[in-house]
Amino acid sequence: MKKFRKIYIEITNQCNLSCSFCPKTKRKAHFMTVEEFTHIINATKNQGENFYFHVMGEPTAHPHFAEFLKIARDNNVKVNITTNGTLLDRVGDAIIEHTPRSVSVSMHSFEANSLNKDMIAYLDKIMNFCKKSIGSGITVELRLWNFDRESIYDKNQLNGQIVDYLEEKFSLDFDLRQAMAEKFDEMETSHSRKFNFRLKDRIFLGMAQHFDWPDITKAERYCDGFCYGLRNQIAVLASGDVVPCCLDSEGSIILGNIHSNSLQEIFESERAQAIYTGFTHRKAVEPLCQTCGYMKMYDKKK
Repeated sequence: MKKFRKIYIEITNQCNLSCSFCPKTKRKAHFMTVEEFTHIINATKNQGENFYFHVMGEPTAHPHFAEFLKIARDNNVKVNITTNGTLLDRVGDAIIEHTPRSVSVSMHSFEANSLNKDMIAYLDKIMNFCKKSIGSGITVELRLWNFDRESIYDKNQLNGQIVDYLEEKFSLDFDLRQAMAEKFDEMETSHSRKFNFRLKDRIFLGMAQHFDWPDITKAERYCDGFCYGLRNQIAVLASGDVVPCCLDSEGSIILGNIHSNSLQEIFESERAQAIYTGFTHRKAVEPLCQTCGYMKMYDKKK
């Protein structure tokens, strides 16, 4: 069968934060067992190039997170971690030890929470991990995926403070804020959603605009469009249910379950093939897909 560029394995659907940009999930709380995770790795390791430990949830909050990293490494699986960064002081050493391909830290999660936290202490935690990662071969992306013009021109004070912090700590020889403003103009004209700035060898700042998650309750629908779901990626939820992409937060498009069906059987199912064929002809056949901002973005770029 085909090989996916990305396979998402949601090791838990629970998070230690409550970000305003996150759609949350009403699905039953679950942390994958070691046995469940091992089965999923064995069932998918030959069908994916890169593996991610999230859909919803904070992967580093899983009590077996370090063990999952080891299992993945022992199976020659390329792991990519996306985290809010709050637990890097606890799990950072395990990450360095097991050398995943990349670690993406969603720093925009700080602004999106009303928790009374010390931002500098949070950033120092991330910075300490960055220092430890140097020479490990791990690519680190520090994400600010909440950018607009207000973020660049001082109206979003938290983002401004984060940018100033990064400029100082990485001793940058260029004006980061000015560079971001210039790239923002490029993003608007090219319909690109994100851009990376090199801060140090293998450490980048990822800048991106806010996007709206698909929401099946939305009245506005877009039937014409394109998506890489089931082409480049597929996702396994904490329950083992398989969905077309990492934005199906509620499991609205369940194609099968990895504990009872092979990935090939799931991909070849009638519903999966209808989605795949639909997007081949630039048609979104699923109601959830018809509300997706990412689909609209890809349509603009064609």
